[in-house]
Amino acid sequence: MIYKLSNIAETAEIEEEFGIPFRYPNLYRPNPVINGFHETNLSVVTMENKSEITFAIWGLMPHDFKEDWHIFQHNSNTLNVQMEELKSIAWMQDSFKQRRCLIIVTGFYTHHLENGNTLSYHIYQASKKPFYLAGTYNILNDGFLCTALMVSKTDPFVSSYHNISNLAPVIISKEKAGTWLDKKSAVDDLKEIIQNPKKIPLEAKQMTSEFFVNNLTPNNRTA
Repeated sequence: MIYKLSNIAETAEIEEEFGIPFRYPNLYRPNPVINGFHETNLSVVTMENKSEITFAIWGLMPHDFKEDWHIFQHNSNTLNVQMEELKSIAWMQDSFKQRRCLIIVTGFYTHHLENGNTLSYHIYQASKKPFYLAGTYNILNDGFLCTALMVSKTDPFVSSYHNISNLAPVIISKEKAGTWLDKKSAVDDLKEIIQNPKKIPLEAKQMTSEFFVNNLTPNNRTA
């Protein structure tokens, strides 16, 4: 599973890369370590609004959920979701069918167990540009969005840096972004994107414990 992401791109870089403006550009802040165990926000493009980048709380909760994020995540960690969960859990099914999103990142962190020690790696696009990850979202009772990172089996490259789990984020290429957000997309086409995502050139960098100590700070919830 993946619980830490990065997005260090500036607002203008993101908007230029994807050709979509932020709805609230003044609220966006680059963040080298986005910690899913805190109530934190991710930059997303939704099926509901494909023409703007907005924010969603990381951690999927039921549609129209009224209680606090911490209450739900304490009982059910939904930072990551698998296709099997989206097919079998009733409240998640509508999220996948009607509320898919693209999560914007510049990388994600993996962990590799080696000789009794855990090594951490930052996986990022070779071009160092931001890219999309597959996600689903719901709308809470107060109007905020909440989202989960979709995960699937790791490919050989990611597996070489991530062996504490066999699951990793699903990368969505810009060419497949429209299909992912299209309400008319067939389930089989969506499954194909998840199970056989288009490969983009990735690189990996080992990270020190000091890096996380210096950079791992919670984000506040934003409007």
